[in-house]
Amino acid sequence: MERIQDFIPKGRINRPGTVNRCRYITVHDTGNKSVGADAAAHAKYIKGLNEKTSWHYTVDDEYIYQHLPDSEKSYHTSDKEANESSIAIELCVNADGDFAKTVDNAVCLVRGLMKNYSIPRENIKRHKDWTGKNCPASLDETAWKEFLARCTESESGSEKYITIDELKQMGYAGVKW
Repeated sequence: MERIQDFIPKGRINRPGTVNRCRYITVHDTGNKSVGADAAAHAKYIKGLNEKTSWHYTVDDEYIYQHLPDSEKSYHTSDKEANESSIAIELCVNADGDFAKTVDNAVCLVRGLMKNYSIPRENIKRHKDWTGKNCPASLDETAWKEFLARCTESESGSEKYITIDELKQMGYAGVKW
C-alpha cells in the first residue's frame, strides 16, 4: 500500500481550513462501481469539486490518497459534529478493484489513526451512524462488525498488520503517528 498526499488546494470551497478535533473516524464508501473509479480518480474528482463536499482519505486496493490534513474539518456528512470532529475515509468500490484488499488497507489506516489520536473503538463510525444514510453500503452489519474487530483486535499469529514504523518507511513520514 502506498500513501499519496494530494491535498485539495487551499481556498477551495470544499477545503474550509478550520479545525477538526480528530475525536472520531468516519467510514464511507464512494458508491462508484465504475471501472477506473479508484483512489486516484477520486483524488482528481475531489480537487475539481466546486461544492462543500470533502473527506480526508480515499482508500483503494493499492493506494491511500490523503486530500486534507487530519487536523482540518471536512464536509463529509450533513452532521456538523461529524464534520468538525471526525477524520473521514472513503473506500473505493470500483469494479476493477479488489475490495477485500481495499478493506485491508483501510484497516491499517484506521489502526494508525486510532493510535495517533487515541480514538477508541466506539468512536469509529459509519456515515450511517451520523445521518442514517446507508453508507458504507458495501459493508453490511456483519462486515461492519468484522471491520471494527479487525481495527481494534490484537495482532494474531495468522494475520499481520502493518506497524506504524512500517507505514513510515512506506512514505507516511509526513503524517504524525
